[in-house]
Amino acid sequence: MKDMASDWLTKCVNSDSDSRCETLNIVRVFFGSLSFVLSSFMIFLIVLYKKYMFFSQRLILYLSLAALADTIPYMMGTVPNAFGCKAQGYLMTYFDWTCVAWVCVITANGYRLIKEDISYESSESLFHLICWFIPALLAGIPFIWDAYGHSGPWCWIKGETTLQNVLRFLVWYGPVFVIVLALSALLIHLRIVVKRQNRSYESYNPEQENAKTVRWREVRILFMYPLVFILISIIPVITRIHMAFNKDTSFVLVLLTSITAPMLGAVNTLLYSCTPEMRQQIKPYSIWNEIRHRKRQTLAETYNFAEESPGNNRTVGPYEQ
Repeated sequence: MKDMASDWLTKCVNSDSDSRCETLNIVRVFFGSLSFVLSSFMIFLIVLYKKYMFFSQRLILYLSLAALADTIPYMMGTVPNAFGCKAQGYLMTYFDWTCVAWVCVITANGYRLIKEDISYESSESLFHLICWFIPALLAGIPFIWDAYGHSGPWCWIKGETTLQNVLRFLVWYGPVFVIVLALSALLIHLRIVVKRQNRSYESYNPEQENAKTVRWREVRILFMYPLVFILISIIPVITRIHMAFNKDTSFVLVLLTSITAPMLGAVNTLLYSCTPEMRQQIKPYSIWNEIRHRKRQTLAETYNFAEESPGNNRTVGPYEQ
């Protein structure tokens, strides 16, 4: 593996900053901010229309929260001081892993829906423990060797030594590469399984056929989220492999990585908005009508609570008659 110290990326942490570094920083902050806004909008829609009442929608909500938080280190831009730099590196690794974890949970839930026609809703608390706690441990590993620091135009695991390059692959790129391959194979396998099921369980019962169609539509949408993750992960993995085995770092690859890395939440929001139901619900008048409906509902519940309050049913005293 090459030492990055002689590469143009090293100028991003020195006083003689290269114009390419400034471009990369602006791009990361811009697309991180864009993803933050769109992820916030997606969370707003899920809460507004109470879609979190359904387990599959809650999983999407958790992924959206992780993707929203994942934009924070990207929006931080270039951090000059050591403490802030280490914090940025840790947050980037931690929230990247939370996104990966929730993508895997969504995939596993969709797999079980297809194979057994039941979900993992009973394991929801366990998923929270896995998806929020395990990434914290993984992101903490580089602290053992004080490996977080300036890594080109941003802060992450430094690439100054062989150990640090090994940590990059052990903590992130290696596992992600395996997960991308596994998810790709699983999606192909499930597509084959669904086709076989459709041929094996054809029925003349309209209700059964309708139920099967609705279930497949729901699962198909769920499987779009791991597909988005796979597509977004391809360029960063290619970039890191190229940097590890080539003397000159490709500016184009690093630029594409700066664009795609923070965009998981943004692309998920666009995907979420593409369903026929959401295309109708994201229209301004639909959102405004729902907000008005929720306000009226809240006022009605408050009024009913006041009417039914024990304080309003008190006994009239002898001097109040």
